[in-house]
Amino acid sequence: MNYVAGIDSGGTHTNIRILSPAGETDNRELDSSLSSSRTTEELEYTVDRIVTDLRSYAGDNALSVWISAAGYAPSSKQRFEDIVRAKSQVLNGHVGICNDAVTLLLAHDPEVVVIIAGTGSVVMARTTSGEVLMRGGDEWVASDYGSAFWLGLSGIRSAYRAFEKVSADTALCHQLIRHYRPFENPKTREQQRSVISEIARSLAGQGTDTKRQIASFAVSVSQEAEKGDSVAKGIIAEAAEELGGAAAKVYRELAMKESRRVVPPRFLLIGSVAFYSRFYLEAVKASLDKNLSEVRAKIGEPLQVDLQLNGVDEALALAQMLADGVEPSHLDAQHPYSVCR
Repeated sequence: MNYVAGIDSGGTHTNIRILSPAGETDNRELDSSLSSSRTTEELEYTVDRIVTDLRSYAGDNALSVWISAAGYAPSSKQRFEDIVRAKSQVLNGHVGICNDAVTLLLAHDPEVVVIIAGTGSVVMARTTSGEVLMRGGDEWVASDYGSAFWLGLSGIRSAYRAFEKVSADTALCHQLIRHYRPFENPKTREQQRSVISEIARSLAGQGTDTKRQIASFAVSVSQEAEKGDSVAKGIIAEAAEELGGAAAKVYRELAMKESRRVVPPRFLLIGSVAFYSRFYLEAVKASLDKNLSEVRAKIGEPLQVDLQLNGVDEALALAQMLADGVEPSHLDAQHPYSVCR
């Protein structure tokens, strides 16, 4: 039997799960990722770290690997494949790679609506015929609604506007300074307005790390919302409505494709935002209930919403398929995967 390894690399971290032929599991986490904002050098660095960890555990034994990468898309496909192909030559086995959302679609039954809300966000589903339905997933410039980045940026801007005295006061002001204190300039430490300015400008200058740094403030937004801060609660409510509304639209498209029968309203919510914030999770569920109230009434039971932290188990399942000589289903040209070796 082969060793098999599932790699789930989102916008911030990379999770690795290795399964030995004896059934023993080894879990590892890296503080770098394969997101679309990373340079080629940063991607090579992360793949190097992944391969080093795999080699240290499996050695020269047969090993099948599936990499689920947030940055893998038709536009970046060749760059990712070239890096993985070059770096994985020392491994004894097959290595597959695709987008993190595609991994989830391939590893689950059709007609499950997959909602990813981590550093970024996307909602996707596939029909029984293999057609992919999607909302979002095109980075923060156009989408990422309801994600940690969306929450973090909204929280930072709300705190800044409160400092400027152009919007309601909020506890996020204190949290902004507390959370980003490493960005302070010692010369401005005693002047609150100058500190805020320094934080804002420092965040804007973080390069490829900007999105991760902004997304990290989502925790503070969720915490203050749970404590009752009205501004933070408003941010959570708006984010949940954006994400829940997108998921409801994808479900309705699924239902229209199968108009002769009722499509079970099943949702898989994945990512750190909902996993670590019960307040946010309940807000998303409430948004789904509101947007699909007539569906819930028709089936006579609550919508099914399953929650996971990440998709490393799904990546492991696809790695096992490679080990068994089984090729995963192909979706459309906009949602490809590759077996690099």
